[in-house]
Amino acid sequence: MTRRGGLLGVVLALAVSRCESPSGPSSHGLSLQLSNAGAGDRAMLFQIAGADSTARIDTVLAPTGSSYRVFAQRQSGVRWRVIVTGNLSNGILVTMLVPDRSPATAYSGTILDVADASYADVQPGSRALTITP
Repeated sequence: MTRRGGLLGVVLALAVSRCESPSGPSSHGLSLQLSNAGAGDRAMLFQIAGADSTARIDTVLAPTGSSYRVFAQRQSGVRWRVIVTGNLSNGILVTMLVPDRSPATAYSGTILDVADASYADVQPGSRALTITP
């Protein structure tokens, strides 16, 4: 019985150590920042894309503590379409999780449409999106 108990202890120790070790690649967050927002901007449709097939985007989220509502749809492993609603202002619109080795320069954001409080289209004008670590 002692031998069986010792073997069971070793098996349990190995199982616990396997549960605690990280599995799969890790990721980090990059911020997509809006600059030159209009005073009446209430919604924006934009696309986030990686430069090549290694610039994967795992997920797109609202920034922590933000009042924005974010609706994101994966188009491919490296491209997402995103709608952000709320009282848009300069600063972080969304956070995107990407593989650890991916630099911010491997990604770009393109504004496709902007709407004001009355849902009227607004020309993107000088509004700009930048990706920052």
